[in-house]
Amino acid sequence: MKDLIADLKKQLADQRMELVTNIKNTEEGLIRTKEGFLKVEGALEIINIIETKISQQAEKTDDSVAEVVGAG
Repeated sequence: MKDLIADLKKQLADQRMELVTNIKNTEEGLIRTKEGFLKVEGALEIINIIETKISQQAEKTDDSVAEVVGAG
């Protein structure tokens, strides 16, 4: 009976260590995925800012052209 309990205890300890390793690996994967997500989000924000600036500059150019054409 003692051997059975000792064997079960060893199996459970081994399973616990395997689960701890799995948790650590999963957490590391999640961290890498989050970092990738944040990089993509940042890139999209930069693109939106650039598009807004381009649109604003185009409006200014259109206004300038209209003033020159209207003055002529």
